[in-house]
Amino acid sequence: MKVAVIGAGRDCKEQILRKSLEIGKEIARRKWELLMGGCRGYPHEAAKGAFSGGGKVLAFSPAVDQDEHIKKYNFPLDSFTTICYTGLGIPRRNYPLVSEADAVIMIGGQIGSLNEFTIAFHLQKRIGVLAGSGGVVELIEEISRICDKKGESKNIVYSEDAKELVDKLI
Repeated sequence: MKVAVIGAGRDCKEQILRKSLEIGKEIARRKWELLMGGCRGYPHEAAKGAFSGGGKVLAFSPAVDQDEHIKKYNFPLDSFTTICYTGLGIPRRNYPLVSEADAVIMIGGQIGSLNEFTIAFHLQKRIGVLAGSGGVVELIEEISRICDKKGESKNIVYSEDAKELVDKLI
C-alpha cells in the first residue's frame, strides 16, 4: 500500500512532530510505502520515521531538479529513498502525489494541505486525519460534510493517536 502524508511544512508543534515520526514508523512497520511532497515539517518528520524504520519513501518534489529543490524551495534531501522531480511547481505537484497514493494521512496544514485533501476527497481515497494537529485539520469534518456528494466523507477516519490512525486506514 502507498500512503501519502500531507500536512504543515512550517510552524510545527513538537508534540505533533513526534506523532508524525511515529506515523512514519507505523507505515514502515507494515511494509507500506510513504509518499510525500519533498517538503519540511510534519510530512518530512513522517518520512524520517519511515526511513529510519527501513521503509521506502518517495518524495514528489515540485522542482525540476535537485538544485531547484534546494535553492528555490529550501526542501531537504534526507530521509527519501527516491525523489521524483516533477517540475510542476506548487500546487501542481499535489495531483501526482495524491493520485499515486492508495490512502492519505493529513497532519495539520494550510492551503497546500487543503488542496491535497480536496484532491484525495474527490478521488475517493481513504483519508486519515490526525485529530488535534491544528491548521485546516480542525475544519475537515465540516468541509467534508458540506462537500459530500457521493458519500466521500465515509472514507475519512480520525484519531489523535498515531498508531490507531494508521490502523484505521485498513
